[in-house]
Amino acid sequence: MRLYLYFILPLLLFTLLKPITSLAQEHTTEEKTPNPPEPERRSVKGLIPAPVVYYTPDTRLGFGASLLGYFRLRSYTDTTYTRLSLARLVVDYTLNKQTDQWLYWNIFTREERLMLRGELRHRIYTDRFYGIGNDTREEDRELYDYDMISAKIAVLKNVGFRSFLGPDLQFTEYYNVELEEGSQLLSQQLPGYKTGRNVGLGAIFLIDHRNNTAYPSKGFYLEISGYHFGKTFGSDFRYNNFNLEFNRYYGLGNDRVLATNTMLRLNEGDVPVQRLATAGGDKLLRGYARNRFHDDHFVGSQVEYRFPLFWRLGAAAFAGIGDVFDKPEDISLSTIKYSIGTGLRYAIRPDQKLNTRVDVGYGREGFNVYLMIGEAF
Repeated sequence: MRLYLYFILPLLLFTLLKPITSLAQEHTTEEKTPNPPEPERRSVKGLIPAPVVYYTPDTRLGFGASLLGYFRLRSYTDTTYTRLSLARLVVDYTLNKQTDQWLYWNIFTREERLMLRGELRHRIYTDRFYGIGNDTREEDRELYDYDMISAKIAVLKNVGFRSFLGPDLQFTEYYNVELEEGSQLLSQQLPGYKTGRNVGLGAIFLIDHRNNTAYPSKGFYLEISGYHFGKTFGSDFRYNNFNLEFNRYYGLGNDRVLATNTMLRLNEGDVPVQRLATAGGDKLLRGYARNRFHDDHFVGSQVEYRFPLFWRLGAAAFAGIGDVFDKPEDISLSTIKYSIGTGLRYAIRPDQKLNTRVDVGYGREGFNVYLMIGEAF
């Protein structure tokens, strides 16, 4: 796969955002050095049971319950603690008759020698499909149902400078797939149109210099990962996958933050439709439903300004661009997706800076509303 061709795209998008980030740096001195945040020096642990309420265009209203566990482990050699470790169990049901049982974790061992990251999931889902490419029509929408069980297990070793490297194993079983009559998935025999197993092994490299994982106000986060899915691991699908995410945070004083995010996703081979790159969702290009556009690759960037209002309330304004594509020349000004919007924040746990957010995004096809827990990035 000629990956070098695709690296040009995120660099161009980053260049568009450079004048904004340069302006932010003129207003703060704390960002001029790349020093990592100071280590934590207090013990924190607890369990938070909570109701779950959210809304996305793909699910409509969803509700359920969650249990969040969090802790920091003290060093064997001094009085410092690891960064916050999290494990969360979520069980929910949506008005689209979807169910989800999801356990995920991100745990630091003592001295942060290892980062243990993963998830276990069972899902009964109704998804949407419009076709392949960035110029599909809304009237071509079709619905299809599938059940899935999945597991992701990553063990990352600290290699210094708050950097981690290690293997990641991914497994997903798709079953009970049901298609509409005359489905494009069936007529085109697209991978994933029937039951199948998706198994792959890859590696993750990340650098995390954020001062807070829930609501960063300074620092940066870089993650690069690559995977091979194939018969060697018992997979019914054979393809390669590459991902890059880079986030930068600028503290502007008085709890105001300017944040930028760039994402790249590349696939090569027989990718199941459930794992194709998409444009839209609650994280990037919030003016579009998550599965409105599908293709092998996606690239996009966004900028977000976050600021407090009063009491536990805050707000954000955001803008982004991006698109799915098969070849870089598929991206053009006539089809590229843009999104602008604003949102409210409510601090569930002010001490841990954990927020609930309501975002309203506008794109080429109108408005979409998202009600979620945690920041988009």
